[in-house]
Amino acid sequence: MTATWLLFAAYLVATTFLAWRGGQRTGDAATFAIGGGQMNPWLVGVTLGACLASSATFVIFPGWVYAEGLPALIGFTLPFLLGIAAGLWVLAPRFQRIGAGEGALTLPHWLGARYRDPALRRLFSLLGLLQVAYLVLITVGCATVMEKALGLSYEVSVVGIVVFVFGYTAFGGSYAHAFTNGLQGAVMLVMAVILFAAGWHHWADGRLLADLAASGTTAPDSVLFSTPGEVWGVSFAMGAALTTQPHLLTKALYVRGRQALSVVIGTGVLTYTVYALVLFVGAYARLDLPPDLDRRAVVATWIATALPWPMLAGAISVAILAASMSTLDGLLVAVSTSVGNDLVPGRGTVWVNRLVLVGLAVVTVGASISPPPLVLTVGQMGVYGLVAASSGPLVVGLFARGALDGRWARLAAIVAVGAHFGAVWGGLTANPGVAALGAMLLSWPVAALAAVGAQRAGDVERAA
Repeated sequence: MTATWLLFAAYLVATTFLAWRGGQRTGDAATFAIGGGQMNPWLVGVTLGACLASSATFVIFPGWVYAEGLPALIGFTLPFLLGIAAGLWVLAPRFQRIGAGEGALTLPHWLGARYRDPALRRLFSLLGLLQVAYLVLITVGCATVMEKALGLSYEVSVVGIVVFVFGYTAFGGSYAHAFTNGLQGAVMLVMAVILFAAGWHHWADGRLLADLAASGTTAPDSVLFSTPGEVWGVSFAMGAALTTQPHLLTKALYVRGRQALSVVIGTGVLTYTVYALVLFVGAYARLDLPPDLDRRAVVATWIATALPWPMLAGAISVAILAASMSTLDGLLVAVSTSVGNDLVPGRGTVWVNRLVLVGLAVVTVGASISPPPLVLTVGQMGVYGLVAASSGPLVVGLFARGALDGRWARLAAIVAVGAHFGAVWGGLTANPGVAALGAMLLSWPVAALAAVGAQRAGDVERAA
């Protein structure tokens, strides 16, 4: 624990310094939101990969692999990674080109400008608050690690992580987010490889592959992976759809030009692939730990028992905390900028964004102190609800030509949210990914009418 505290203190000092450097470059709403579109593409790529790999990747997902074996390991890796790569390569280039032309700072800003519909911009700013559920998920995972690694109480851990991350994000905005993610991402890369290699003996003696094979290719009682379609199809589809999250897709606006964006996407996908090696910790824990642990405590418990070297165990704990912070600050920049700039367009300032962060901090602490039992599922519901709502209007806005009718885009978003939460709360499915996919299938035809409606309106106007 002493070693962990020393490393954690060094990490806090370095992060604070980088956040301060970022704050020196933050002067207006544009630099707070996207760094003025002039960031280094390699840095943005590492930032993108680190944002993809939150505490869910380092803490929550391995717990599902521990509990369910091969289906969870497959579902959270191969199809999910392929979906993320496909989504970024297909969507980000056009998003960057259109967004740069419109001067967009956020996803709601982009949608409002593309559809020429301020009401659509305000609607998606409000829907972005669904990401509060994901803020809670990340905070819970981070606090669980701090409790185990640093000997703090859970409540103190929650308050500490919120005050620190929300504080430096409020000060430095997107530059603080990118600079600190450069450090966090590098630490995470090294520790992901070390964690994967720490279970080499399970590969050598054949026990690992035998245990995974025995777990089967589906988990019939699983919320997420009960059928082959959920393991492969839903995982791929949601990997692609999740790239539409505001804190991910807006990374395309951090840089200028297609070449720089290609560097961002390639670096982001590669780094996240390395981070995904951490999921094998869940497979190792199936062999090293008792079978009835709380999923959220699996990684911390395995580190404490399988890695007897205090300095190494401390470094890994710090890496997991870095993973939490790397996604948390990205979400905070996206949500605060959207609420501050899109609810009342033209009124946003850096100080308004900072006041929004204060409110988000209070809500996050309150919800994280007593989190729901299945915090992963609840967090996914909020994220997937936003993804379902935005995917139709976004794809139509990216690939349809000419003017678009924002009324249909608004209706598509409302249909998607209602269908997504209705499917889960109505008992049609317990898997938020399945609910989101069904919601998208219902809302996309409605969103497509935005192009048809605008074309018909134009024909009538020309005829008159």
